[in-house]
This record gives sequence, structure tokens and C-alpha cells, in this order.
Amino acid sequence: MQRKAYSTGIFFMAPITIIIFVFMVYPILQSVFYSLTDWTGIGGYHFVGFSNYKDIFSDEGFTDALKRTLFIGVLTAVLANFFGLLFAILLDQSLKTKSLLRALFYIPNVIPTVVAAFVWRYILDSNTGLLNKAMVELFGSGSSILWLDSPDYVVYTIIFITVWQMWGPILIIYLAALQGVPHEMREAMMIDGAGKWKTFIHLTLPMIAPGITVNVLIGLANGLRIFDLPFALTGGGPAGASETLSVKIYRYAFSSTELSQGLSASFILTLIALVVTFFFIALSRKFERGTMGE
Repeated sequence: MQRKAYSTGIFFMAPITIIIFVFMVYPILQSVFYSLTDWTGIGGYHFVGFSNYKDIFSDEGFTDALKRTLFIGVLTAVLANFFGLLFAILLDQSLKTKSLLRALFYIPNVIPTVVAAFVWRYILDSNTGLLNKAMVELFGSGSSILWLDSPDYVVYTIIFITVWQMWGPILIIYLAALQGVPHEMREAMMIDGAGKWKTFIHLTLPMIAPGITVNVLIGLANGLRIFDLPFALTGGGPAGASETLSVKIYRYAFSSTELSQGLSASFILTLIALVVTFFFIALSRKFERGTMGE
């Protein structure tokens, strides 16, 4: 009987296992192999070892893109979770318009990224943008800001738009987590003399810890692999100031014949994402068990 159950389990697991191997595991292994060659995408190739990895790390544009991607990923995750949790707490109150507000906060996530990029490009254009026009009308001609055309502002503009797009789903997850906190326990702590802040720190925050884990992972994943927004919004400019690692990989693979270097860069991005993810999961599990800081 047990052997039959085992065979049945293998039978049902085999199709999805084959699909995962053919469409995920095999392409990953093939990409790692080609990253150790001088393959250009067509024709033959020669094994060059770790030469591609040495070349891309000696490329200043790659190292800048790597640092920029980590900065965008971490800051996006922090800000999206901060504002998502803040608005979730506000919407968890007894508001008559909370259903409408939830929908309004979620709408940015529904808009396709490329469409959002072109809309924001229209709003933030340095010459004809609606935001700069409004600032000039309010504060004078010297208040115009090069939101997308200055290396000093473009990264922060991309982070702002990314957070604007992401906080809808994050807010919904936090709302679900907050509604799982027993109202009776909140009232008991308030009766015992704990204020709202202490109640939040010692009761609410530990109970929504799984939601925090999920949301931070969502923020990190979206921030580290960001491609479509900077590519559609600025094309990686000005002068490469908004070029993320994903955009750099695209340049290696499709704007030149350096496909093997693009594969090397994509493998590095995958490793970074895995390391950051596993580190945060370990940290969050420690927090959820209540052992952090002990």
C-alpha cells in the first residue's frame, strides 16, 4: 500500500518536475556554462574560464550599475514598506471611505510599467512637465528641477515611482496582517496602561512579522531586478546615471555581441538576489521567534 502511494506521488510530481527542469534548471545551467565561454549568441565558442567575470568587474560601468542597483533595491524596499505600513494602519481605522482609498492606493500597481513611465515622463519633463510648470507658477522661474535629466535626481525619481507602484500590494498584505491582530488583546494592553506606541511595538509588530517578511522580500525582489521603468523612462541616462544592473545586462546581451558577458552579469545578479534573500529570511525568522537582540 505504501509503495503504491509512493508510485502515485511520483506519477503526479513527474510532469511539473520535468517542466521545471526543462524550462528553469536546464536554461540556468546552460547560461552558467556559456558565461564561461566567448559565445556571441551564434556560431561556435571557446572556453575562456572566468575571463568574462574579470572583464565585467574591470568595467566601471558595471560596478556603478551594481552599486546603483543595490541602493535602489534596499531603499525601495525600506520606503515601500514604511509607507505601506503607515497607510495600512490609517486604513485599518473605521473610515467610511476606506474601501475607496484601498482601491486608489492599489491602482498604480495595475497600470503597466511602460505606460506609467511615459505618463511620469510627461509630468516630470524639465521643460514642459506639469510638475515643473506648477513649481514655476508657485515659486518662480528658478524652482524648475531636472527630475530626469540630472544625475543628482534621476535615481531618486526612479525610486519614488517604484515605491508609488509597489505600495498598493504591500499595503493590502499589511492590512490583512493587521486584521489578524486580536482587538481584545489591544484593548487589554491599553487598559493595563500601555499607550498606542507601546501596543504597536510589543503586540502589533511581532504579530505582523510574517507580513513584514513577505513585503520586504517583494520590495527587494522588485528593486534588485528593476529594468522596465528606468529603460522606458530614461533609457539608463543621463550618461548612464540611471542604468541598473538589468539594463546593463541588456546592453551586454542585445546592444553588442557580448552575450557571454551578459550571461555572466545575469548570474552575478542572481547570486546577489539569492544572498540578500536568504540573509533577510534568516534575519526575519530570528525576529519572528522573538530572539532578535538577545
